[in-house]
Amino acid sequence: MIHIVTGPPCAGKSTYVREHAKDGDLRVDYDLIAQALGSANSHAAEGLIRDAAFGAREGAIAEALKNTDADSWIIHTSPNEEHMKSYTDAGADFVNLDPGYDVCIERAKTDGRPQQTYDGIEKWYSGKKGRTAKMEYKTVSFKAADDFGKISGYFSTYDEIPDSYGDIIAPGAFTDTIKAREATGHPFPLCVNHDLNQIAGQVDSIEDTKKGPLMTASFFNTPLAQEWREIVKSGAVFQFSFAYDVLGMELPTEAQKAKGITRILTKLDLFEVSIVVVPANQNAVVTDIKAGRRNSKKDADAIRQAITLLQSVLDAEEDQDGEDEQKANVATEEPKASNPERDDLLGYIKSIWKGEEKDESQD
Repeated sequence: MIHIVTGPPCAGKSTYVREHAKDGDLRVDYDLIAQALGSANSHAAEGLIRDAAFGAREGAIAEALKNTDADSWIIHTSPNEEHMKSYTDAGADFVNLDPGYDVCIERAKTDGRPQQTYDGIEKWYSGKKGRTAKMEYKTVSFKAADDFGKISGYFSTYDEIPDSYGDIIAPGAFTDTIKAREATGHPFPLCVNHDLNQIAGQVDSIEDTKKGPLMTASFFNTPLAQEWREIVKSGAVFQFSFAYDVLGMELPTEAQKAKGITRILTKLDLFEVSIVVVPANQNAVVTDIKAGRRNSKKDADAIRQAITLLQSVLDAEEDQDGEDEQKANVATEEPKASNPERDDLLGYIKSIWKGEEKDESQD
């Protein structure tokens, strides 16, 4: 018999197999394979060891499927469709272990698991066991600065303006989930378009203000993260979104119904915050987008004008250089002629700088 043991990270799959498999049974456990191939931390294999471990696991699974005379135990967190078809065709027995999200998180904390274990738990529960990971979009403000870049803003607001689902979020809806995550010591991931395979950074802090949860996140020093940092700085992408599960809700009053409100969300389980390209709520607009010390759109216009003026100055200087070379041996010293383009350029740069100083004094 082939036994397929599924479940999220920290569900106890390895323990289950250890307790039920007999001597001589084939045991396919990715973590143990990675450890045998040289990984110091069997739960965080990287590079060549990770790739080799996956390859070895696939080879072991193939052998198990070919030889159904012996018992095999295959630990597989989330089998894809191809795996599921192979397992089903082989008449495999499925054992699903699901101790619950909170239990898995607590086990990960107790065991000192790496961040990718927490990410795996989030990913598994975001799409399974009825946890309805739902996407919410609100008006936010961006800022990017520091070594590898930071971004901040309200990823949700406590107002009575319903979103595209007709929901509003009550003050305090994030309180428990923020405290629970802080207790683990592991930050929420900052993803791109809700793709847990594209984590661009981490949420450093969330301040639950009267207006809403004010988040500060930092970009990782990775090619993916720095690419998205530049995209955010450009102003082309300017909205946050977050995935969550509804743990508590209330029905609206008649007056709230008249505003288009269908539900009041009173308690949420936050999974991740994302930078999004296309929001569900097209009316969600950003009132302030900044990158580094400057406003992105304003910078773009300023730079274009500065380049135009600079090119005029360079062209004029090039023409003047040719004339000066011809007159070098005969010309007498005269006061240097004024260059209107240069004066305009210097004046324009000074005006930008003064405007920047004014903006910073208001921040």
